[in-house]
Amino acid sequence: IASVQPYTPLELAGRDVYIAEGCYNCHSQMIRPIWAETKRYGEYSKPGEFVYDHPFQWGSRRIGPDLAREGGRQSNDWHVRHFENPRLLNGNSIMPTYEHLLKQPLDFEGIQRRVDVMAMLGVPYGEAVKNGKAVELARAQAAQMADDLVKQGGYKDMGDKKVIALVAYLQRIGKDISQPADAPATTPTTPAPPAPAAQAAPAAGGTPTLSTAT
Repeated sequence: IASVQPYTPLELAGRDVYIAEGCYNCHSQMIRPIWAETKRYGEYSKPGEFVYDHPFQWGSRRIGPDLAREGGRQSNDWHVRHFENPRLLNGNSIMPTYEHLLKQPLDFEGIQRRVDVMAMLGVPYGEAVKNGKAVELARAQAAQMADDLVKQGGYKDMGDKKVIALVAYLQRIGKDISQPADAPATTPTTPAPPAPAAQAAPAAGGTPTLSTAT
């Protein structure tokens, strides 16, 4: 599927948090091609969507809802507060609280190793990411998401916490399938220094796209 791209370094780190916290024990990421599934969760899952998932997170139980189309359904602030205490948003939720993720620092320095390992497994990360830029890209995306979180009325100082990486991952899940197949991939580069205040332009939104060049 041409529109399916590798996870950004921050999203990859968030995926590691997702696995480490055992989220797959209650949430699947595979929508079956039957009416009851697509009516509730959205477009059914395609095998090609998981080509960069090592390992895939199809799961086998649904104590909680399927997350295959979770990306973009809720705001960053919603996700952070949901991790802090699910019952603040859903009084009947049996999901545990994950408020520790709002306090625990994210190991940014370990992200480069994870990207390099995925590249060894065949994930086509561009040279800019493989050659020591993954940490820089992850910090830039985390800072952007933290700014967006504050604009949404959320907590400050979340840019270096595990929760911001986990939210980045959740916001990505299932979105690539709906992107144009001929959308050009851009090679991530080192963020440029900020322009003078009088000339600064608004920061662009969205998720960084990684090059498929090897």
